[in-house]
Amino acid sequence: MNQIVIIGSANIDITHKGDRFPNPGETLFSGNSYISLGGKGLNQSVAASRLNKEKNVKFIGSVGDDGFGDKIKNDLLNESLDISDLKTINDDMTGNAIIYIDSENNNQISVYPGANSRNGSTEVQVFSEILDSISIVMLQQEIPIETNYKILKIARSKNITTILDPGPPNKEFKNFPNYLEFVDFITPNKHEAEFILGKKITGNELKAAKEIKNMGPKNVIITLGVDGIVFAGEENGKLPSYKVDSIDPVGSGDCFNGAFATKINENSSFKSSLDYAQYAASISTLKLGACESFPKFTELDKGFNRLKKTSN
Repeated sequence: MNQIVIIGSANIDITHKGDRFPNPGETLFSGNSYISLGGKGLNQSVAASRLNKEKNVKFIGSVGDDGFGDKIKNDLLNESLDISDLKTINDDMTGNAIIYIDSENNNQISVYPGANSRNGSTEVQVFSEILDSISIVMLQQEIPIETNYKILKIARSKNITTILDPGPPNKEFKNFPNYLEFVDFITPNKHEAEFILGKKITGNELKAAKEIKNMGPKNVIITLGVDGIVFAGEENGKLPSYKVDSIDPVGSGDCFNGAFATKINENSSFKSSLDYAQYAASISTLKLGACESFPKFTELDKGFNRLKKTSN
């Protein structure tokens, strides 16, 4: 019973990099463009699989019967990842995202969910049939909130650890008053945390994490990019980010989640799991693309252990 299961989105990302974001009605030339795999579910699956020594990560999701879907399935065959329940649907296209990155490495993303919106009763049934093998389930909000709610509820009844990335923000979670109560670890960025709270966070992110903790989840981890993370729950505190010469931040939050799940699954402490996840996320920004940039445990562990030894 030690499998990490991710139920979520699978996308194709089309990324443009330029000096700044285009204004409404404006056309800008980008300095670079590339196509890569994406979707929070897919990204977190690849991150967890690459950092998992036991190769016990399963991804459940949906793609369309199109070229994008074919690319996703073919590319994932090169990962040590169980995709036997990645289904193909015929009446919608594969989810996709348009990503803009400016010269300061800020990003804006527009997502068409496509086949991801069809994750529902089939995925809940698949999950229900393999409960005895699962130790952690990871969810995001690029699939229907109702599907997440059902899975979270089942997971809690079986004492399966739950990790929820509440992105993108979705007001439908309010239709399920105890949605957050079934979450062991919730990992919003600052924008998502503000959405959950219904107000701006002005200077005290740790207080905000504690306020979200009072809404139901056992642990809250707010990711703040170059400003590190704050966390409330089993422990309360803040960790700085690792300073690197970042070239592409897209997917770093997903890398964080995949790395954190891997370490929690290895029974590492909460704080050391957070530290490792921070390091993984920072390393992922050194290459272009989302999951293409994610490190493998063979390279990451060596650098992380060397860094820790030097800093002690």
